Amino acid sequence: MPFVRPQGVRCRLAWGVALALLLLCMPGHADTSDMDTVKAGFVLNFIRFAKWPESAPRGEELRVCGLGARALDGKLADMRGRPARDQRIEVLEGAREAQWRDCQVLFIPASESDRVSAILRALNSTPVLTVSDAPGFAQAGGMIGLKQRGGRIRFDVNLAAIRRAGLDLSSQPLKLADEVLQ
Repeated sequence: MPFVRPQGVRCRLAWGVALALLLLCMPGHADTSDMDTVKAGFVLNFIRFAKWPESAPRGEELRVCGLGARALDGKLADMRGRPARDQRIEVLEGAREAQWRDCQVLFIPASESDRVSAILRALNSTPVLTVSDAPGFAQAGGMIGLKQRGGRIRFDVNLAAIRRAGLDLSSQPLKLADEVLQ
C-alpha cells in the first residue's frame, strides 16, 4: 500500500509545532546569522498560527513588512514566495509608516527600540501582527517579543495586544512562550 500523506489543518499544525520545537532546541553556539535564520523561522510559524479578522484585507499574498533595509540580515526576505495560510508571502523591507497598515505582519528590529512606542501607537489596534527582537517588546505593548536566552531564541506573547487588534493566536505557540501577558 503506498504512503498517503495526511492533508489539512492537523498536518500543518503538527509540522508547525515540530518546527517550533526544533528551533527552540538549536544549539547555543550559533552565530548571529544562524540566530537571524531562527528568528525568521519563528516569524513564519507565528503567521501559520495567527488568524486575522474577516474584515482584514485578504489577497493572494500575505504581506510581511520589515523596518530597515535588510530585516534580520536579509533572512526575512528569504520567506518571499513561501506558502502560508493558503497565500504566498510577499516581503517588503524598509517599510515606511504609510505602508504599515497594509501589512499583515510587521517585524521591528532591535535597532528600532527607541521608536517602538511610536510605532505601536501608529498602528493603534490595526490587525497587523507585530513581532520584534527589541528587549521587552511584548511588555511594552507589542504582540510577540523574540529574545535570546541560554543561546536559544525564545519568545513572549502579549495576548491582550493581539486581541485588541482583532487577531487570534492558536494555543500552540502560547504553550511554548516564556511569558503570556493577558
